[in-house]
Amino acid sequence: MSETRTESLIAILDDISEFTFSLNTYYDDAEPQGVIDAVLSGKIDSLKTFFQLLGWLELATNLSEMIPLRGNAVENLDTLKMVIIPEARRLIELTNINSIHNQDESFWEIIHPRICSLARPRFEAGFFADAVESSFKEINDTVKRIVLFSTEREIDGAGLMNFAFSLQNPIIKLNSGNSETEKNIQQGYMQIMAGSMIGIRNPKAHSNLNPDRKRTLHLISLASLLMYKIDERVPDA
Repeated sequence: MSETRTESLIAILDDISEFTFSLNTYYDDAEPQGVIDAVLSGKIDSLKTFFQLLGWLELATNLSEMIPLRGNAVENLDTLKMVIIPEARRLIELTNINSIHNQDESFWEIIHPRICSLARPRFEAGFFADAVESSFKEINDTVKRIVLFSTEREIDGAGLMNFAFSLQNPIIKLNSGNSETEKNIQQGYMQIMAGSMIGIRNPKAHSNLNPDRKRTLHLISLASLLMYKIDERVPDA
């Protein structure tokens, strides 16, 4: 269900939930009774249209049986508030949960497998900051292993990235480095890698990060991109 349609449906549900009228006025005078019946019938008809569009046919049928109202607004309003509206809200929540789940499945399909294996269980458990931290720690550890194997030097964090992706003598070469464009790519990723270690992985930065769900997905996407870039490195001759 689209966000706009969800908001419109919730607005109708809220409107009917808040709809009230005087029982004495309704039962004592036919004229206001007819007005109230007409107003509530219109609200029910609008709600029925939404239910039909969403395929909630049982609820739509229940509403069809209510209208037009003829002196029975009290009983039907009670049914709406006690039965129909709570069920509609339950279905909205269920639909939104399924939608989020489907979106998440598509998201994790494009994330680097190693980042996914670390971040996804933490993310789904609600540990957003931990999901981000583990992703960028894996990038640091991966680069550290490559540098240690090639040079026997053990470095960490931003210094590690500056050393590993250095323009002068890179341990991790992203291209041949023969053109200005290729040099710019090498330097650009070196700076992104180093910046990520300072601004995201660094414990002090991490303690202040506290990302929400959307920001967490953004940061995991960045970690995935960087991990894929490491995988694309040019092998040693």
